[in-house]
Parts: sequence; C-alpha cells; structure tokens
Amino acid sequence: MRRARAIQITMCVMVSVMAARVSPAQRAPGQRGVRECLGAHAPLLIGAVRIGQLPLGLSLRDILARCPSARWSTVNGDETLDTAIVLAEHGIRVVGAVGTLEDTDGSHRPLHVDVGRPIKWWQVTGDSAELPHGVPLDATWSDAARTYGALHAFALNGTVYVTICRQPGLTLLMDSPSPTASINGEPDRVVNSVMATSRIRGVLLSLPRSNHPSVC
Repeated sequence: MRRARAIQITMCVMVSVMAARVSPAQRAPGQRGVRECLGAHAPLLIGAVRIGQLPLGLSLRDILARCPSARWSTVNGDETLDTAIVLAEHGIRVVGAVGTLEDTDGSHRPLHVDVGRPIKWWQVTGDSAELPHGVPLDATWSDAARTYGALHAFALNGTVYVTICRQPGLTLLMDSPSPTASINGEPDRVVNSVMATSRIRGVLLSLPRSNHPSVC
C-alpha cells in the first residue's frame, strides 16, 4: 500500500514540475544523455560542490533543463520518504532528493515543489565514480583515511555515516561491520580498527552551510 501511495505521489509531483522542462527544440545539441549532463569523464569525478560537470547549487529548473534524461522516483532518507530525480547509466546512479513526502511527523501532502530551489541532497553509488584526490567510490575506510586524514563515523540503522574533515559537505556511506560493532562514542583508534576494511558503498553530497555545527 505504501508503495502504491508513493507512486501516486510521484506522478502528481511529475505533473507539477513538467513546466520546468524545456522542449526538445530548446535543448542544446548533445544534451540528451546522462553523460552529456554529468560529463564524459570516466570515472565520474565527484567533488564537494559538483558531480562531474553538474554544480550542486543549480536550481531544480536548471537541472531538468540540463539533464532531460532525468527520471522521477522516490527514495528513502533518514526515516523519510522523498521524491527524487534519478540519473543512471552503466556503473553509476545519481539520486537527487527534491522534497519530503513522509517522515516521522506523518504525510506532507500535497507537496508543492519550488523549481527555483536546489536539490536537498545528492547520493551517488556505483563502481564508475571517483572521490577527490583519486579515491575510488568503493575504497576502504583505511584507503580514505590515508588520503583525507581524520574521519568521523556515526552509525544509524546499519549504515555508518562518515564525515571527512577536509571535505565539508561530502559524507561517505558504509555498512556497519557487524550489529555489535563499537562505533558511536568510541575513541578514534577503536573506530579506525573496527572500520579498517569496510568499503564505501556510496556518498552523500550537500552544499556546506556555515551555520551547521562541525564535528571536526
């Protein structure tokens, strides 16, 4: 039943933002595929403020104009159900959360999408992407620590969210090594040992905000 409601919600959102898309005649030549939107470099280069050649600060209207191959879907966030746009091709999947449909406070319908605002957060997964300074998206905790220095981990519902002090706005997603793994509240040396061989399974991106507290 929840899936059926999500599909109905997504269809309503799609109708509400179709005006933001440009017609085929308005599109610049060559801007029709995922790689034309994100850039042709392989692997896809991910930075703190851009995914390939796509800046994170663009409005939803501008993203839909530059990325006509984007499709609409829903995605689960941290105890939320969000409507989202998806860019996917062989080896890469880029999801951008647009608006919250449901969370612990209940339903947020009808959802009115402001196409002038940027994406809330992005998630990139796949084996054809590369993080800053040449770190593959499937690297281990130890690999990332050697390149970036201090890492801070917080485990929630089986997922470990890893903050990189030298890369604000970029959060690594890793699986917890075990249900009883000691992570939250443990000294860095303990976490480094527990997480040493855990691999990155994705990355969350959001524009850094100066009013957000830092763990670094």
